[in-house]
Amino acid sequence: MDFRDAINIVTAELTPQPWDYTTPDGATLTVIPAGHPEDPGCAEVYLRVTRDKAHAAQAAITTTDLPALIAVLGEPVTSHWEHEPYYTDGTPKGRIGTWLGDVTGLALNPMQDGFSVTAIEDAGDGVAAASITLPEAQRLPLASALRRALDVARGWEG
Repeated sequence: MDFRDAINIVTAELTPQPWDYTTPDGATLTVIPAGHPEDPGCAEVYLRVTRDKAHAAQAAITTTDLPALIAVLGEPVTSHWEHEPYYTDGTPKGRIGTWLGDVTGLALNPMQDGFSVTAIEDAGDGVAAASITLPEAQRLPLASALRRALDVARGWEG
């Protein structure tokens, strides 16, 4: 192995790798660590829901907030859950349901034999929202993908 091989291996290890799940009807949920240098607690992991070319939305969850989502996915989703953003000092910013000028977020809802994931974002020309229903069998793989993405995102924090 020469220096160029070593650099390529390190670069590959540091490059955020997405995880995705596609439903039989073509909807896709993708988990992507942002891969941008950030302050501690501020690096983001994106959860993108794509229904089709016209219906897609992405929620950005910081490393401060992501452990709460991972914890919720540790058990079957039995009730409504919304991403509640926090400042890095642990102070709540407010829930997305309050719409305090922030129209972005993520919500989970129980469904028969699974759960739905809804991403909401301010698309510039209006609010975009997209949902996907995941089977219960994908709950733990999603939690695992989020844990890996959290580790990668934390690696980008300085």
